[in-house]
Amino acid sequence: MSSVQDEPGEDDVLFIRLRLLGDIIFTIPSIELFKRRFPRTRLHYVVEERFAEIAGIIPGIDHIITVPVRRSLKDILAFRGQIKGLGINTVIDFHSGPGSAVLTLASGATRRIGYRTPNRNWAYNRLVSRRSSAYPAHSVFNQARLLEKIGIAIDVLPPLPVIDARAFPLSSPVAAVQDIQPKVVVHLGAGNRFRDWGMENFSALIQHLSARRIPVFLIGANGEEMARAAILAKIAHVHDFSGPLSSREMLALIASAAVYVGADSGPLHVASLTATPLVALYGPNLAEISGPWRREQVEIIQLEMACRPCSQRKCKYDTIHCMRQINVERVYEAVSKFIK
Repeated sequence: MSSVQDEPGEDDVLFIRLRLLGDIIFTIPSIELFKRRFPRTRLHYVVEERFAEIAGIIPGIDHIITVPVRRSLKDILAFRGQIKGLGINTVIDFHSGPGSAVLTLASGATRRIGYRTPNRNWAYNRLVSRRSSAYPAHSVFNQARLLEKIGIAIDVLPPLPVIDARAFPLSSPVAAVQDIQPKVVVHLGAGNRFRDWGMENFSALIQHLSARRIPVFLIGANGEEMARAAILAKIAHVHDFSGPLSSREMLALIASAAVYVGADSGPLHVASLTATPLVALYGPNLAEISGPWRREQVEIIQLEMACRPCSQRKCKYDTIHCMRQINVERVYEAVSKFIK
């Protein structure tokens, strides 16, 4: 626990979590703990421009500061000037990557809190070990540990809030399907190929649901996911909603569904901000570390394998057994439990 002089009091505080969707969402319990402890303190939050929208729906953030993905010296100096102008003396870097370390140091803040690393300790004057002594520890807990440096107890971490998506402005296609029930939203990919369940598995699951005339809505933003959606949308009762969806629209679509199905990826954690039941597929990552920060109505499906977790750089098997061998029938049964 930090001493009183290490607490920010009512001075403005800056959180940095540049990316990605899931990692930003994992900071929400820390934001809530901070606002409980320092309710009158303005909280500024730094993200890359492409993640400004998801940050904008997080309760407790008073001001969002965006930075480009690729930052020039001019961008860094502009950031420094902005932080100086706000009078911020405390920066907590939840990211602690090379880029966020530079921003933390550039802020000129009196207190600069981040993770201890082999080559970025120069950015911080309050250091926390990257991992706790307890293993496995969830990423939500690991990020919250940084708050201890400003006197915030993390004995009990709050759950994620349920975000009410009903007031969000929606495009006509998303608005038109809100009342279709019971629908299943399926994310057709993952952040990388090591977390991909595979086209054959997704197709088999969707065929099962189609046979029961259950509407299936497909999401996915990258080229491969969109190509899969175009093929699978030829199946009866399947709707292609792939392509760029705003965070608000994704949230609204999932919130109106009977169940969400997806691998360990950003949309799964967006889905965690709804009350919709989740069927989550985990392979190279452990759900104990990066699973949905929700306990109710979550079905985690993962195989017990000695090689898990792994670096996700190479696989000892040709076909990524930890994901591709997750049984379709098992996933279908899990989905069926939540369809009334």
